[in-house]
Amino acid sequence: MQGKIVTTAEQEEYAHPKHDRFFLRDVVTAESNPNLSVHRGRIEPGGEIFPHTHDGQTETFYILSGSAICTMDSNKSDVSAGQCCIAPSGVTHGLKNDGDEPVELMALFTPPLK
Repeated sequence: MQGKIVTTAEQEEYAHPKHDRFFLRDVVTAESNPNLSVHRGRIEPGGEIFPHTHDGQTETFYILSGSAICTMDSNKSDVSAGQCCIAPSGVTHGLKNDGDEPVELMALFTPPLK
């Protein structure tokens, strides 16, 4: 396997089929890193990553810009740029953009989601 440089802006953006006003780019997949997947995401104002779980994966949201409400099981917390939400396998989690600006984030999965 060779090293690789990925330019996120050159990747195709797509709407997540299960969430509201949430758009993704698959930055790193299991094809290039068998231990981790990385996804660049954007939640538009009023949009939401609905509460959900992953079985067998830990998901870490790193907030790049904007602010959101992070749901972690029954707890809700305000999060903003520079903060992480870490949801181990089986933990219900979600993010809601309650602000006027898009929320930009990185979603990291171990092991890879894709």
